[in-house]
Amino acid sequence: MTAELNAATAAASPWEQATLLINGSKVEWGAEFVLLRGQENDVTVEVPPAIAGELNLGLTEGGGLNIVASPNFDDWVAPVDGQFHWKITPDAGKSGRITLVFFSREVVEPWERRSLVISSNLADEADVKIDDRTVPLEGNWFFWNVPKTITLVAKPGSPLAGLPVQLNYKIKSGLNPLNLESAPAFESEQTTHSWKVFGKSRKGTFQLSLSAKGVPTPITVTTSKLLSDNLADEADVRIDNMPITDESNLFIRDKPKIVELIPKLDSPMRGLEFKIGAVVVSGLDNGDLVSVPGFSVEGKTFRWGVTGRNNAGAFQLTISCRGMTTPITLPISTLQ
Repeated sequence: MTAELNAATAAASPWEQATLLINGSKVEWGAEFVLLRGQENDVTVEVPPAIAGELNLGLTEGGGLNIVASPNFDDWVAPVDGQFHWKITPDAGKSGRITLVFFSREVVEPWERRSLVISSNLADEADVKIDDRTVPLEGNWFFWNVPKTITLVAKPGSPLAGLPVQLNYKIKSGLNPLNLESAPAFESEQTTHSWKVFGKSRKGTFQLSLSAKGVPTPITVTTSKLLSDNLADEADVRIDNMPITDESNLFIRDKPKIVELIPKLDSPMRGLEFKIGAVVVSGLDNGDLVSVPGFSVEGKTFRWGVTGRNNAGAFQLTISCRGMTTPITLPISTLQ
């Protein structure tokens, strides 16, 4: 019964006949809207004369902000060509939530509207994290069918929570729209500010961006790369600059050989972290194999100097990449 009464009361509000526009864009009934700090914001109301011959705009909750209105708050304003106009200017440098209230002599009920005062640049209000990490300057790598979580994190003091935000993307190279998916979907307005994004099937680069309703400048995220989760799809291995053969796979004691990853032409793998590993098959002891950089040491190198010493035997090398599920496993090598 209470819910039905509340619904009936809300539906009966005379202010539902009014239209509110902020900087030329219509604000839906009951929705919060954005006022941009440090600049004039055009506030326009269209309402039938029976509801308001004049309007009075009040600031009932200022959120600790310094806000100037023209005409002044609490002055009665006459319509011009059927519209009421104000310019509202919040000070630059501070964001917050405020409450505006419109009063009319024709109706008893005031019209209360909540507003966010924020920067015109979304990056002033929030940071983007991918899998709860700050986006590195060199960008992010996505692996086929492995989702990553994109989160917009409001900065301290920002009232961004609850504002509709879209996650968008632009293909830079190698991909088509079928290769990228998001949940919730790309270009859909969300108030949760978190998305799971994954790619599939092809290699290439793309750029994510986040835009908030009423905020002119979005956040553009550093270019992301999409590649296979199988290292063999992305690179070949050479030993002493030769393809893997019985000859190149033969090591002579105390003579180092260079084991090198060669990225394929369409692979965006540069900047990832790799490591080389070795498993003894026969005849060798701990310390008989040495690598520079060391075995199991992650780094952005594509080259390792591998040396066998002391004993004859056999071993198997693998090269793996952080984030990939399948490493490259080389044929068994012989040490003589």
